[in-house]
Amino acid sequence: MNKNRSIRSHLWLIHFAFVLLILLVGCTKEPSNPLTFTSQQGVIELVRSEMAWQSLNSVAFAVVKNDEIIWSDAFGFADRKKEIHASTDTRYLIASISKTITTVALLTLVESGQIDLDEDINTYLNLDIRNPQFPNQPITVRMLLNHSSSISDENFLRKDLFCFGFDCPGSLEDFIHRLFQPSGDLFSTQNFFGQAPGIEANYCNINFAVAGLIVEKVSGMDFDSYTKEKLFQPLGMTKSEWFLKNTPQEELALTYSLVYQGSSVNPHISFMDYPAGSLRSTVHDISAFLRMLMMEGEWNGEQILNAELLEIMKSPEYRMERGGLIFDYGLGIYFRQFGRHRLLGHGGGEQGITSEMVFDPNNNVGVVVFTNTTSIVSLELITQALIEYGIQQNN
Repeated sequence: MNKNRSIRSHLWLIHFAFVLLILLVGCTKEPSNPLTFTSQQGVIELVRSEMAWQSLNSVAFAVVKNDEIIWSDAFGFADRKKEIHASTDTRYLIASISKTITTVALLTLVESGQIDLDEDINTYLNLDIRNPQFPNQPITVRMLLNHSSSISDENFLRKDLFCFGFDCPGSLEDFIHRLFQPSGDLFSTQNFFGQAPGIEANYCNINFAVAGLIVEKVSGMDFDSYTKEKLFQPLGMTKSEWFLKNTPQEELALTYSLVYQGSSVNPHISFMDYPAGSLRSTVHDISAFLRMLMMEGEWNGEQILNAELLEIMKSPEYRMERGGLIFDYGLGIYFRQFGRHRLLGHGGGEQGITSEMVFDPNNNVGVVVFTNTTSIVSLELITQALIEYGIQQNN
């Protein structure tokens, strides 16, 4: 079995299928109705119960309401062997939550008039990326962000081109050329789905690598530098890095995959398509980004992204069913039902990590939850309980 393809393409399907089964049959050890736990102690009991049942090595979280963190905490180990406890300053690989950050970075260039969401991506790339089955139909920037581009990463994922313990060599431009130029070693007609661009949404990581390259081409800066200047620095995200080489290893949670009767530590992983999932960050840093999304693009009196573009980003354009759940995708973000709450945000799942960043637009309460373990179910119950806790607080 292709291990990495299973992780990036199918593991989250197993997570969601299991959590639905659990909610139906009530076979977990945690209380049957976690949403009744609105005190901190009640939520902590639920978190510890989920950690024990799912063998999660650590859980770190932040609960935000409007523009404030109202509670943050961490339990368990960032490094089990060395008994290094996780904290709210522990850096975790956040996986696909990265896509939302990549989207906002690109939208800042839309705001400045340098990018048109409905323009052919080749206008900005000086390439010829077209679905060979539909050569006369352009792929637009918007299609990258809502997963309707018809680009597929299934063929790429079969090749196991992941880097363990170091950053993948080469630039974004090199990677995209290898995928889409006929002379490239990763080029294949299988890099596309069988339907025309803009017809339906199919989840694809490579969309966001292409989006990252567009940011580079239009801004004249490398993607790492652009996101730091336009997003991380103004938001005070001082512990967020795209590359392992820039990340203090002593602050980074080890990642663990569940195996029979225990867990197995993994080497740190990196990806060629890094704008799709390689950010390493803390719950406090990501909570700042989340609060900016919740507060109509404003942070500490500075408008990071205008409210009109944020509304476009948050507005569902395509519905996608994955693992028995319904996702209503906007641009780099989606609505999904968590118990009785319809939440907006993005989750992540990768070898040795599971993550959630979501908020309730009706109550302006959000949650960031990270674990350094491949969850056998999901972080759904923890997320629901934290959202419920936040809603009940008056501040």
